[in-house]
Amino acid sequence: MKYHYISRNIFLAALGICIMNACDLDQFPQDSLAPENTFRTETELKYYINGLLPMMTSYVESGIIETADNGIRPELPNYMTGKRSSKVSAGSWSWTNLRKINIFFQYSHNCEDADIRAEYEGMAHCLRAWFYYDKLKTFGGVPWYDSVVPDSGPELYKPRDSRDFIAEKILEEIDIAVRDCPEEKKLNEITKWTALALKSRFCLFEGTFRKYHGLQNADMYLEECVEACEELMTSGYTIDNTGGKNYAYRDLFAQPATSDASMTEVILARSYSIPLGVRHNTNYTIINVSGQQLGLNKTLVDSYLMANGERFTEQPGYKTMTLAEECENRDPRLKQTIRTPGFIRVGATATSVEDMQDAMIVSRGYMPIKYLQSAEHDAQTQNDNDIIAYRYAEVLLNFAEAKAELGSLSQQDINRSIKLIRDRVGMPNLILEDANSNPDPYMEAQYPDVSGNNKGVILEIRRERRIELVMEGLRYDDIMRWKAGRLFLEPFRGAYVPEVTTSIGYSLSASNPDATDFWFYTTGNKPAEATDGNSLEIGKNVFLDNSSSGNMILSNHGTKVWDEDKDYLAPIPSEELTKNPALEQNPGWDRP
Repeated sequence: MKYHYISRNIFLAALGICIMNACDLDQFPQDSLAPENTFRTETELKYYINGLLPMMTSYVESGIIETADNGIRPELPNYMTGKRSSKVSAGSWSWTNLRKINIFFQYSHNCEDADIRAEYEGMAHCLRAWFYYDKLKTFGGVPWYDSVVPDSGPELYKPRDSRDFIAEKILEEIDIAVRDCPEEKKLNEITKWTALALKSRFCLFEGTFRKYHGLQNADMYLEECVEACEELMTSGYTIDNTGGKNYAYRDLFAQPATSDASMTEVILARSYSIPLGVRHNTNYTIINVSGQQLGLNKTLVDSYLMANGERFTEQPGYKTMTLAEECENRDPRLKQTIRTPGFIRVGATATSVEDMQDAMIVSRGYMPIKYLQSAEHDAQTQNDNDIIAYRYAEVLLNFAEAKAELGSLSQQDINRSIKLIRDRVGMPNLILEDANSNPDPYMEAQYPDVSGNNKGVILEIRRERRIELVMEGLRYDDIMRWKAGRLFLEPFRGAYVPEVTTSIGYSLSASNPDATDFWFYTTGNKPAEATDGNSLEIGKNVFLDNSSSGNMILSNHGTKVWDEDKDYLAPIPSEELTKNPALEQNPGWDRP
């Protein structure tokens, strides 16, 4: 996805250029915007910190194009194909953002107001925690720097600090941020609540990563997660139910910038504005046939429960239901996440069969509608809805999962976490005793490492998390921390198509299963009614996993690769190992 921005403040742009130019130099430009002559007022501190804020929010933009097992894409990421190496790393080794943060600490004392300085230093601690959290997820232990490093100093050649050390430092940074950041709730600035949400996310990641990867001190991080969540759960944030069970979830992500994203649930969001030229490209990315051709995966769709709380994967014949059949009577979040028969677009008043035909052609049936705005936003870079980075629903999910992993989850805990999320869409509550007495075999097959007395409820929380947080940039991290990379080996599948010998009509109608809204046909058997907009030719522009029947697949993906011994951490780039021989490569990866 491509995003286009203009500066909201000339000073910020100029100061940013000044510091960017100095990122790899010992000397700063000797002009009025040099750091030693700035950072004196609250305005200057605020502009600088807000200029760094995208590092905490931009990950969601790429997360909309699901790179884990939720999304179907024409091209697979390198971590699914075995193409990663020390020359083709999966993550960035760049330290530019850290240097910008540390420059702030070096000069923030220029502000003589101690109270104001403490608030903005708290925000900088939150940013530094985020920076190292991202590095920890990607590489494990990395060198720790909490001050500006000279370009030729010996510190540049230090070895990696341990995972334990880095995780402890991240926690220290977050705790300072929680203490010092302002308490006033703001959508587009770092607050105490942002820091607590980050703590909740980081501690759940680290605690479960340690548990499922056999490392020590898992419970300590899980307990810290629960503590952070509980403080947020008394902060006044709630689940946004505006619009009722059929629209509230959808509208939370499609709100235009002029609406001010819901401050009842949203803790931090990235803001956009068409008049200011600050906009994103989500509509075009999702719906355009020449765009990303993003679809969602059948394993995700199969995870949604029936509207009465029963498991879809226990319904007779669920594997061979057509799109219209499998979308009936499901968790309402399904129709608020993908186009389903009867879909009415934001800004429209009636359903359109063309919308469903587009879903079959572009997305193999499961076309996302999360974040999708009305049709006037369909041209490139015309979206202005906020992109949410942290919201209360995630905090509630973090709380429930951490308590379940600790073995301390109660029904009361579920009632004040999972139930609130399900209440938004009118779904039945999760019952602890029922889940643990009868774990879902479908979920067990996905996560065979889950065991113990809370096995069933942990699986259900993972289901809930996958559904509620799809396209929010968190699924890959979840799979990494659960040590479930084997899920990447599964083929991506779209909607099911019955046997096609010559041609078949396919219903995209919820009310008329005999309607012919779409055509599938074999070579030489194109029906007279078929056009480029309402049909696909088997073996040419669509492929089925059983050749003439089955779920729609992509034929160019080839064999997927996942190595359990090394792929949970990315390789450190070979050029960095050459520059600094003291760095150790991650296990299983090559050195230059």
